[in-house]
Amino acid sequence: MRFQQVSLTAAISVVAGLTTAAVGLTGTAARADGADTAALPLSHYAHMVVDGAHQHLFFSQGAGTTGIVVTDLSGTPVTTIDGEQGADGLALSADGRTLYAALTDGDAIAAVDTATLTETGRFGTGAASAPVSVAQAGGKVWYSYTADDGKGTVGSLDPSAADPAPSPQPVMPHWPGAPLLSTGGGVLAVSAAQDAHSSMTHIATYDVSSGTPSLKVDMGLGGAATGPVQVTPDGTKLLVPQSASVYVYSTADLMAAKPYGYYTGGVSSSPDSVAVDSDGTIALGATAGPGAGAYLYAADQIAENHFAFPAGTVAPDGLTWGTDGRTLYAVTRDDNGSYALDVLGDAKLTDTTLTLNSPSPYAIPAQRFTVTGTVGGHGFVPAGATLKVTRDGTALPDVKVGADGSFALTDTRQDEGGYTYEVSYAGDATHRPATTSLKVWVSRVSTSGPFAEVSSLTPHKVAFTGTVMTDLTRGPFAQGDTVQVTRTNEDTHESVQLPAAPLDPATGTFTVTDAPGAAGWFTYRLSFGGDITHQPVSNDASFTVSPYASALTLKAPATATRGNALSFGAVLGDGPYAGGETVTVTRTDAAHTTTPVTWTAPVAADGTITVKDTPTIGGTNVYTVGYAGDAGHRAATASATVQVSRATTSLTVAADASTYAYGATATVTAHLGTTYNGRTVSLWATPAGGRKTLVKTGTVDSRGNLAATYKLAHNTTFTASYTGDYRYAPATATRAVSDQVKVAQALSGSYTTTTYSGTTYRVYHHTVRPTVTTTVSPDKSGQCVHFQVQRYYSGAWHTLSTSGCFTLGSKSTVTARLSLSQAVGQKFRVRSEYVHSSKDTTNVSTWGGWQYLTVRT
Repeated sequence: MRFQQVSLTAAISVVAGLTTAAVGLTGTAARADGADTAALPLSHYAHMVVDGAHQHLFFSQGAGTTGIVVTDLSGTPVTTIDGEQGADGLALSADGRTLYAALTDGDAIAAVDTATLTETGRFGTGAASAPVSVAQAGGKVWYSYTADDGKGTVGSLDPSAADPAPSPQPVMPHWPGAPLLSTGGGVLAVSAAQDAHSSMTHIATYDVSSGTPSLKVDMGLGGAATGPVQVTPDGTKLLVPQSASVYVYSTADLMAAKPYGYYTGGVSSSPDSVAVDSDGTIALGATAGPGAGAYLYAADQIAENHFAFPAGTVAPDGLTWGTDGRTLYAVTRDDNGSYALDVLGDAKLTDTTLTLNSPSPYAIPAQRFTVTGTVGGHGFVPAGATLKVTRDGTALPDVKVGADGSFALTDTRQDEGGYTYEVSYAGDATHRPATTSLKVWVSRVSTSGPFAEVSSLTPHKVAFTGTVMTDLTRGPFAQGDTVQVTRTNEDTHESVQLPAAPLDPATGTFTVTDAPGAAGWFTYRLSFGGDITHQPVSNDASFTVSPYASALTLKAPATATRGNALSFGAVLGDGPYAGGETVTVTRTDAAHTTTPVTWTAPVAADGTITVKDTPTIGGTNVYTVGYAGDAGHRAATASATVQVSRATTSLTVAADASTYAYGATATVTAHLGTTYNGRTVSLWATPAGGRKTLVKTGTVDSRGNLAATYKLAHNTTFTASYTGDYRYAPATATRAVSDQVKVAQALSGSYTTTTYSGTTYRVYHHTVRPTVTTTVSPDKSGQCVHFQVQRYYSGAWHTLSTSGCFTLGSKSTVTARLSLSQAVGQKFRVRSEYVHSSKDTTNVSTWGGWQYLTVRT
């Protein structure tokens, strides 16, 4: 057997030896400044198809006409394919070699060679069948027509058959008239033709990826459609134009899907044309109201562009995208009934917004300043894009655009004044060029202060620190800047010039140290003369020199033993002290947080103090010694923390298993040993790659246990924590468990089922290649899945092959195909295994269940 992985861009085959090939897609876009317009030789207009390979456009003209008009990509006529009676719906084959046309007046489907522009085949659909719409998907051509009973229905044509012949599709419901068709991503949408008098739109969707229609949903939507519906290229969504907007529905169930709708100009806009490019860009045509024209949308509900066509309005179903990823083609009709082709060569380009912001708060001489800005529009400008910069016409170094569209340019000017900076962006694949300018004013920084922060005010030492403040703390200052200091005794009016205080260039701080030799009121005049970047400033600082502020120092040990005597010393500075003075001692601990234990201790003449105590509560004990002060000393307070010993208890945490199925619930039990007066335990869960969260907090039971449950999605570490009590110390314990993933596997492509020994088998024709789809939960995009196939013979299952790595896609899904050649009459089973890599630490490897199949002719 052989595996094949399926993706949107290419099929990657794994053959003998399991060799893998990687395929990628790239795209480019060019700039266009407007639309080129060409008159079209059409009497009527029905549909348009782009043939990028041959550089042609095909136009059908509907019932009552006889030719398909062919032009080049600019609208210049090339030829008319005659004899195509009433050509209406058009569809290009998957390989681009054949154009299929529904001949309403010819009761047939015509096949046209896109290289020779000649009809190569015609397939009759029955007398008076009048086929209207045609689409290609699942290897077949699908067409709508009128059945013998006068109602509309759908048929199909297999171009690969030896003798292709149109075939009715009895599973398709009958419609009031021939319905309209749209395909995308293997999905066929069938919708009733527009009826302005109807209050609903009848739509059915089918999965036709296998060539056989499988109904997804059949229902009516409220409101009449104003134009043909359109399936998105991935087949997941359906765009339905209705009176004021184009609404979005899921093809799976026709429920509203994000982004729900696209605005087309208002209540009376009547959108009647929808075109979706391969990159998801949506073009919508509105024929009425002030917003008539074409609207372009990307992934959201904000229109990237709106194009008006002054000479006419967009014809119904008159928009289509070119194959170059850039060009939008629009067929317009003027008031005289004449048709024209508008070629929007760079329709996806959007205006660029370019902004500049002045330096914050402003630029100053001799210092580097930064001008910031942003480049944007609808969507980001590519990171690393180059911007041209000039100052007063002189070129400066280019700057680069960051990932978020921001940029910054730096410069330095020695002189004050105004300077004009201009920034230009040349444009890119999705944005137009832009230029903007900004005048930056360079001026010296205003200063304030200097303000003083005192560290000493005694007769023998006056010390303070000042700071020359700049506007919004700007700096630095020049090396060698100083502050001039003059002291004046306000009692004697004597002034003394003191040594200049050096200014710290980085912070603007300076320190003044003086010994006035007396108590009293003193004023210090502080003057900064300014420099190249800072303005000058002066200020006065006045102080009262007061009695000594005594320093109180405690010499407590870091630890102590609970229940044992504790003694430590303390010292009050600036002695001597009078006899009989005391300090107040308080102790706070776990048992005395709001009402501390309090007592007094004597102060010796030299300021020494001895603190004695016997702590009875373990943990943190804080001792605070307070001195009330006297006539010559100010009050003083100091604290010391002593950790009093506590006993160790046991704490464990256990789980009821070591490995769990995805989404299973684990029972976790913490066990706490002997304690004194605290029996509360907390259980926490830390999933791999996630945050630690509290599962449960509570008091353990009489056996010392606390149990909790936790639903697992990832490998998880459980932590039990105990905060301790008066006599026992805190404790923690951990337990790590593993979590599997959910492996969901589905087989498709069978035509029936059968049962062997009570086991259900899917039955396949030997010509069919079954599709195995595996989905892994949680999301494991980028990780590996292995597929294993076994065959049953000699009374047992035997492994035929085990694949190498199949990489999970963006939706955590991977698909493989099985080759069933030489397998008729055999019984097989297949399963998949998620194999975690070293990058996935959140879950462990997991096997999925078996899927059983057998092969018949």
